[in-house]
Amino acid sequence: MRISAGILKGRNVLAPEGRDVRPTSAKVRESIFDTLQGEVEGCRFLDLFAGSGAVGIEAYSRGAGEVYFCERNRDVLPLLKQNVTLLKGAGRVFEGDAFALLERLPGGFDIIFADPPYKDDCLERLCAVIERRKLLNKDGVLVYEHSSDVDAVIPKGYRAVKIKQYGSACVEYIKKGSICAVTGSFDPMTRGHLEVVRRASREFDSVVVLIAVNDKKPSAFPLEVRKEIALAAVADLPNVSVDICEGYVYKYCVKRGIFTVVRGLRSEKEREYEEYMAAYNRKKGGINTIILPVPGMEDVSSTALREALKRGDTAEFERLCAPGTADIIKKKFGETAAGGNYD
Repeated sequence: MRISAGILKGRNVLAPEGRDVRPTSAKVRESIFDTLQGEVEGCRFLDLFAGSGAVGIEAYSRGAGEVYFCERNRDVLPLLKQNVTLLKGAGRVFEGDAFALLERLPGGFDIIFADPPYKDDCLERLCAVIERRKLLNKDGVLVYEHSSDVDAVIPKGYRAVKIKQYGSACVEYIKKGSICAVTGSFDPMTRGHLEVVRRASREFDSVVVLIAVNDKKPSAFPLEVRKEIALAAVADLPNVSVDICEGYVYKYCVKRGIFTVVRGLRSEKEREYEEYMAAYNRKKGGINTIILPVPGMEDVSSTALREALKRGDTAEFERLCAPGTADIIKKKFGETAAGGNYD
């Protein structure tokens, strides 16, 4: 294996042989550090379940100030120690079970990389130790690699800021902090929707605008178009992201460690339905729902927006739109209408 970038670019890392050791591939390593980018420079990095140590060595090559390696396989340790000599004293190797070592390692890591054997899904246990021992800095990130066949459940108090899949491998970037999902069909996002998102963004560290499929409601815009419109609407909110959910909302949320859903309430006529859905998500996934009344938005809806656009009422259309979305909606609605799907 070769280091892909930094001061050790092109240097060989000795890789152990055998089925018991599964090094992170060069493609995945490169993608991980492309994702982390500026977070690596000068950081304290922990390579848990280190194996050859290729990930930790790559971190050092790209600017990490100090790298800790944990490995229990005695057949692999001599090779790991030889590889770590490349770090010129900036690397420390610890021998033993990863969880036993976590009980005595000093805290304050900026990045923890964990790639346990794919048969072991230990994310919940790992987060519990990290939290209890304060191993991860406030803005630190846990990079968790696991089999794409496993639905790793993120514990409360943590959130997935990014998830990437590479064939049989899945890598999740997990941080501490509060998170919620603002859910709806957003067909398209309106000024009323955006008001709910803005209020949520002031209360939570991270907000996911989750565009859900409603089989009982015909759609005017394809999911990807709705996402594009929503992204334009929330462009000035740095802690807000947008995603699509084509299955059950509660399953999406549980998998990503989201245990709060925020919903807007335009009028009391909608409360019965909102409370029914809140009870459903609580029963199925332990999801808490916050229902936010949105005064002054009683007549603001996606349907009203589309109707105003169809009849050419520009003033009403722009009143209903989320700022920054009018041009996109007009363009995309025209394209959709040309295809015969007005409703």
